[in-house]
Amino acid sequence: MRLHTKMVATSIAAAALMAGNITATAAVAGNTVLTGDSVVANPTLTDFLQNKAKVKTNTGVGCVTDGSIANEIAIASGGAHVDQYQCAGASFATGGIHIEDTLRTAAQRGDLNPQTKNVVIVAGANDTYPYGSDVAASERAIRSGLRNAINVAHRHAPNAKVTVVGYPHVSFNNMSCYNSGLGASNPLPIPAGSTAGTEQRLQNTLREVTQQNNATFLDAWPMSQGHDACSPDRWWVNLVDIMPPAPGNLPFHLNAHGTHEYGRFIGRNIAK
Repeated sequence: MRLHTKMVATSIAAAALMAGNITATAAVAGNTVLTGDSVVANPTLTDFLQNKAKVKTNTGVGCVTDGSIANEIAIASGGAHVDQYQCAGASFATGGIHIEDTLRTAAQRGDLNPQTKNVVIVAGANDTYPYGSDVAASERAIRSGLRNAINVAHRHAPNAKVTVVGYPHVSFNNMSCYNSGLGASNPLPIPAGSTAGTEQRLQNTLREVTQQNNATFLDAWPMSQGHDACSPDRWWVNLVDIMPPAPGNLPFHLNAHGTHEYGRFIGRNIAK
């Protein structure tokens, strides 16, 4: 997740797609293909480092996940089989592996096919901070990359519902929080107009491109109201989080409460 600043972004490096032959496997009919960045990969630091060293991998694109979001989606959807193609550092058209390429890999492996019931995409944050103040370049990357990803999904899984999920809220009233406070559970707010503006712009762009390309946009802002990074009941892990409301794997990523609620939210909606 990279909605804060470049400092936030550098908390986790882009994971590379491991080289090797791709072999088609027998797919589960009615499956869900999940792709996205580290918000839905949510690796532990240890697993991430092992993945970088090519010691461990457990997603279809050679990356690593703790599986929490996929597990919550499966439970809330009534038992959907979730094939995982998410990767820390993934973006639509900037760094890391591109979302459209994760979906092409899913198709090559046989998981994205005419019997696929759902395709879930969570990405875009990593297409914001690298461009700095060049908003137009960021917009071009998100728009072109998301459009391509949706087209790949429709081409290989013509019967699937393609859902692009927005991120939970990070900022609050143009404030953001990197510190939980010293000896207190209340975070310390920091003026962060750029964070709020980036959140809003990304939200609007994801919604617009999704709707223009025959896909469904799932808005996570209403369900995450009151759980931003500045809330005592936050769903995010702050950079310095002395008394977190729940454990988490990495700073600036969802904590256990966040992954539970976000995953269940996605699962309930794809089951409709």
